[in-house]
Amino acid sequence: MAKLQITYTKSAIGYSKDQKATVASLGLRKLNSTVIHDDTPAIRGMAFKVRHLVTVTEVTEVPQPKARTNTTATLVQPAADPAPAAPAKREATPKTKGHAADDLEAIEGIGPKIAGVLKAAGIATFAELAAADVASLSEILQSANLRLADPATWPEQAQLAADGKWDEFKALQDSLKGGRRD
Repeated sequence: MAKLQITYTKSAIGYSKDQKATVASLGLRKLNSTVIHDDTPAIRGMAFKVRHLVTVTEVTEVPQPKARTNTTATLVQPAADPAPAAPAKREATPKTKGHAADDLEAIEGIGPKIAGVLKAAGIATFAELAAADVASLSEILQSANLRLADPATWPEQAQLAADGKWDEFKALQDSLKGGRRD
């Protein structure tokens, strides 16, 4: 089958989008770039549409590109490593039902800011939150200027989480809205 050599000779700037798209679909990206396509009616039609931007010549034999040889690269076998490096150990944190152990943000109504305030006040675990009374939690929130949060259900949720009763914990959270009972 005959081939067509199409060379991009004139910029498509200032021409319509469909002509720019035709040039791109021919595989021409930069000026003076050349592509070789099979001589089909579709390619001839595309070349005809942008004939003012390209030059088309028929090619009987396709020139083969020179094979690139890399003379500088040599294969070197690495010396046997006497002791492979041990991967760094990470502390394993126990996960329970998608929550990290004692992640206060798992409690409905506690976000990152409130969790940070509670940790600063010395409440960092579910057990500590469950042992705290609602009045002291309210005072902690008031001192941090967080007036909208309602800690009424937090000790109950924290007790369920501390005991590992995740199904009951989830059921309680599903009945709450923003940490408050409806």
